[in-house]
Amino acid sequence: MRIPLDYYRILGLPIQATAEQLQQAHRDRTLGLPRREYSELASNARKQLLDEAGAVLSDPEARQAYDAKFLSKSYEPESDPEGSGVATDLALDPNTPLIDIEPTQFAGALLLLQELGEYELVLKLVLPMLSGKNISLKNGRFGDPKLVVPDIVLTAALACLELGREQWQQSNYENAATSLESGQEMLLREGLFPQLRGEIQGELYKLR
Repeated sequence: MRIPLDYYRILGLPIQATAEQLQQAHRDRTLGLPRREYSELASNARKQLLDEAGAVLSDPEARQAYDAKFLSKSYEPESDPEGSGVATDLALDPNTPLIDIEPTQFAGALLLLQELGEYELVLKLVLPMLSGKNISLKNGRFGDPKLVVPDIVLTAALACLELGREQWQQSNYENAATSLESGQEMLLREGLFPQLRGEIQGELYKLR
């Protein structure tokens, strides 16, 4: 499975980062914990991707090879024969960096994208999977559905919340209300995370 991320963005650094900066960023990102509502599965997958990025970029030869591929922008979206709806349906720029991940790392990758502020991208990845037409979440491909589904719903709802806040700050009040309501409806539909539902409701009250 391919996901629109790269090792530098995972660590929150530019390609010019020094070895010391890479080590510090990996340490800081690893110590930073996601919201307590996330399952151990999502937290572990997030850490795996952070460790993978740190391992590649801390090895001079591996980093040189990665940089050559990264700078050549030779990444191409691939077809997804298993129908996961990831990457291929996003109309990405052909130069968008992608990395290969295991399906069980998907929740962790979404969590990293959320932390990077890629709220719209998170929703583009997740909403088709939550539409009911895609069975990949419930067939175990991404891990135990009892853990994976809440993790993915949580990330999508948080993306709606943060996107709504951004739109509010930009005075796009109707869009902000739509984003917040989408997150709230998603949580109500799944019957999950009442505390987050209350947080979104509070934002809607203030916005109105």
